[in-house]
Amino acid sequence: MDIPPGLIETPAILRSGGRTDAIHSSFMAGKLVRIRRGFYVETSRWLAAQPWSRFAWTVAAAARAIPGLVLCRETAAFGIPILRTPSFVECVAPNPSRSGRHRPTLSIVSAGNDSQHVLRDRGFPLRYHVNPEASPERFGEFIATGLLNTVLDVAFSLTLSQSLVVADGVARALWKKGALEQESNLLDMGQVAAAVQTHPHAAARRRAELAFSLASPLAESAGESFSRAAFQFLGFEQPELQHDFSDAGGFIGRSDFWWPGREGRKGVVGEFDGKAKYSTPELRNGATAEEAVYNEKLREDRIRALGFGFARWGWADVENPERLRRKLIGAGLLPGVRPRLLVTSRG
Repeated sequence: MDIPPGLIETPAILRSGGRTDAIHSSFMAGKLVRIRRGFYVETSRWLAAQPWSRFAWTVAAAARAIPGLVLCRETAAFGIPILRTPSFVECVAPNPSRSGRHRPTLSIVSAGNDSQHVLRDRGFPLRYHVNPEASPERFGEFIATGLLNTVLDVAFSLTLSQSLVVADGVARALWKKGALEQESNLLDMGQVAAAVQTHPHAAARRRAELAFSLASPLAESAGESFSRAAFQFLGFEQPELQHDFSDAGGFIGRSDFWWPGREGRKGVVGEFDGKAKYSTPELRNGATAEEAVYNEKLREDRIRALGFGFARWGWADVENPERLRRKLIGAGLLPGVRPRLLVTSRG
């Protein structure tokens, strides 16, 4: 986890022989937000920051303030995508009596609008979970549950959309390490399958079995995984991932999703359009943002010319599955019977 600049740590200042009077004065004047005792961020910086930056500051403050803190669930997904910024810093309880949500520690001294904006969401409280199977590992300065323990925790406790994002990310990480075949899923791993089979709660087993049976090293982004959870909810067949297309002019490109034509129906190509595809230089292969948009349009035109249906969607469409459903049907895809499984609710 990369910690954005701006976190002020008074214990570190004191250890180096510095003084903290000015920091406390600034806090009392409302110029600093206190994340927890000894850890601050400038109020203006906190208000301007994205939720992920605020979360990262909070995780760093907790880990540095609480000796031996073990992170778990989505907070422990180091190097693995997650669906959205968590609402809590998830930790392993040192004993059952410590489990549960702890009180928020975020505070600001101000009676104005800044105070209302800062305290509106109360920051990211710590939430402790009993986890007798935790096998802590070190990730830089942090201690967290290991990769497989983390993905099991997430799949047993969270929604399909959340757990599939993590499961796909773990499958991809294991494939890159040579620990999982490209065409395999996480249930093909004996350790994972055994943990699922022996879980005491049937509903949790079903959630995990579904997420792990769908998990694939070929999913390349959180948006793709989120989309696949929505396909399951909407009753569409799961597509092939990263399918290559060519025409008389040669190789066209690789699609996020491909549903081959069946029973006389044309095949359908699906593309998840995340902002990063056009805004991240590494994903544009040296092209400008404008060139990337134009090249994507040319690629789509060549695929459509092959006679296939084509659907393109973004985050807002997946968050409103009926909009995604209309786009897929409009491209020529037909859903089957909708599974009795909600993507966005906890079981």
